[in-house]
Amino acid sequence: MKKFLIVTTIQDTVEAFLTPHIKMLEAEGYKVSIATNIYKDIRDDLKNNEWINISFSRNPFSFNSFKAIKEIRGLIRNGNFQMVHFHTPVAGFLGRYAAMREKQKNVIYTAHGFHFFEGAPLINWCIYYPMEILAARWTDKLITINEEDYKRSLKFKLRKNGKCYKVNGVGLDISKYNFGDSQKIKKELLIREPQKIVLMIGELNKNKNQAQLIQALELLRLKGRDIKAIFVGIGPEDVKLKKLAKDREVKVSFLGYRKDIKDIIAASDVVCSMSYREGLPRNIMEAMSAGKPLVVTDIRGNRDIVKDEINGFLVLVDGIEETANALDSLLYNSEIYKTISQNNYKDIENYSIENILESMKEVYKIEKVSHS
Repeated sequence: MKKFLIVTTIQDTVEAFLTPHIKMLEAEGYKVSIATNIYKDIRDDLKNNEWINISFSRNPFSFNSFKAIKEIRGLIRNGNFQMVHFHTPVAGFLGRYAAMREKQKNVIYTAHGFHFFEGAPLINWCIYYPMEILAARWTDKLITINEEDYKRSLKFKLRKNGKCYKVNGVGLDISKYNFGDSQKIKKELLIREPQKIVLMIGELNKNKNQAQLIQALELLRLKGRDIKAIFVGIGPEDVKLKKLAKDREVKVSFLGYRKDIKDIIAASDVVCSMSYREGLPRNIMEAMSAGKPLVVTDIRGNRDIVKDEINGFLVLVDGIEETANALDSLLYNSEIYKTISQNNYKDIENYSIENILESMKEVYKIEKVSHS
């Protein structure tokens, strides 16, 4: 049986995004091993896989990195893997170095959004760009998930006959978001018609920029619009955002961490992303699956998914008035809302797990083998 190794910095990446990929590889006759920082019980549907704990730290320059390199080298040296696929920046850099030292063939890396991008801080370019340029030389196949990263990756020098790919993310189970229980959420939050609901999903941090939405909603409040925002997530900006919402007299429900995301999306009218930086945001795809129009900042990742005035609106980062105008157009013009909603139901097919797995088979150049 052929052997395949997946390496990520943390266990959550595997369980949240890569399970369908693992099942696809197994269906094609591969035995899949997983190397990561294991810190909790392994999910039942992945317990039959071989799991190897690696001493990864989120900081590639920590002392643990030397130990992680040694552990990966030993794993690869004794594993006889036909392919090794790295995810996440730390595992991607340290792992590819280890694979190079062990002369591993078929080394693959998925960049889930380079840390260097248009408008990124200079320090990101100084640290991560040279690391990626160097690691590319140890890579046979480099997968990117948005257009900006893909174009930049084409300038990297990979191994002989190496190739760069663009794949639309890790894939989404579209059917999961088709039938959320909107009434449950509206009852919980005491929402009554004709109040409109705007949703943001993500950690409460500076990058996610929830403050832009709060300030835009203040402009709409002054215009007499009755709109409530829902923020799902926790994070360091929690106190500041609650104070900002109170000071601007904007209605916001801070729900913290939730597992009923499909229900919350179903209860919402519009979903927003005001981020400064994204790779290929999954929360936007989830909203599209439910036919929800989008208002997002015009940045890498967001603009790959959202086409302005087709399936949502692109607005400038910190464009408060522009954001308010986009929300006003969607929430209070039924024809625009209906058209954009229908477009999202169609466009989301590009990101379905079925289509992504077909793309990955092409990347892997999988040939069907006997399962006996």
